[in-house]
Amino acid sequence: MSPDRRILKRLAEVCPGRVKVAEPLAPFTTWKIGGPAQWLAAPQDLEELRRLLALLTGMGRPWHILGRGSNVLIGDRGVAGAVIYLGPPWSWIRVRKRFRHTVHLEVGAGTPLPAMVRYGLRHGLTGLEFLAGIPGSAGGAWAMNAGSHGREMGEVTLALALVAADGQRTRPGRKALAFGYRRLDLDPGSVIVGGVLRAGLGSKTEVARQVQELLRRRKKTQPWQEPSGGSVFRNPSGDSAGRLIEAAGCKGWARGEARVSEKHANFIINRGRARARDVLSLMAAVRQRVYEHSGVLLEPEVRLWGCTLPEPVRRPGSSL
Repeated sequence: MSPDRRILKRLAEVCPGRVKVAEPLAPFTTWKIGGPAQWLAAPQDLEELRRLLALLTGMGRPWHILGRGSNVLIGDRGVAGAVIYLGPPWSWIRVRKRFRHTVHLEVGAGTPLPAMVRYGLRHGLTGLEFLAGIPGSAGGAWAMNAGSHGREMGEVTLALALVAADGQRTRPGRKALAFGYRRLDLDPGSVIVGGVLRAGLGSKTEVARQVQELLRRRKKTQPWQEPSGGSVFRNPSGDSAGRLIEAAGCKGWARGEARVSEKHANFIINRGRARARDVLSLMAAVRQRVYEHSGVLLEPEVRLWGCTLPEPVRRPGSSL
């Protein structure tokens, strides 16, 4: 038996009936782009996840964690190793503690952010409104410290539940979590499986008003109805990537069926059948143009799996 077939057999023992070979990943991403996973495994519970991680780590095989597939660009040739999909079984919201003016919520890593916003609406919970219109899952939002309108996940997080690459569990509190701008620094191989959020108790009417206002702004300023990966580049200190891209004249640029959005220049939309190579080519061209126009080297905010972004061309006298 070949090593790959042996690993597949072991994976199937851990997740019976829930391991697929060469499964296309495009349907699992908000960009609708991506080649196949060598193996796609969908653990149902914490014990299966722990066994999967320990197995893959022990055999020296790479793996990625996939939730709702926002903020990730997957190469056309796919991903070597395993993609571990934390889907519906990892979606839950429940009250952990209730106080006079606040509530602590336990949230699973696979919980869609829109579901969290709806939960807040139903129960009149304040503090989660900033997540309105963000398409990802709780796990991805923690990993990226997702935010909008001056709020971030790190601000409302009290603790996280983690599983290490060797299967060990930890539960660091807020003071032990190193949240930064669009990042959370964790030990390599750590997987977020859930966490505790703090929300306020308020008026359902006021929460609904704020959510509707945020959604109205997003629909007005972002390509709401078109497949994208969210913000492509990180905002440089003191500036906006979208402003820099627009000022450099890149709005409307296209490669294949990938196009820089006319609504928001920091979004690249899939107009139908865009490939990862189209998006990468467009990202590289925009990055080069912005550098030449303003001297700012934009850094990707989206995660790249199975693909790389070409380095910019160094011009004479450049400090790059």
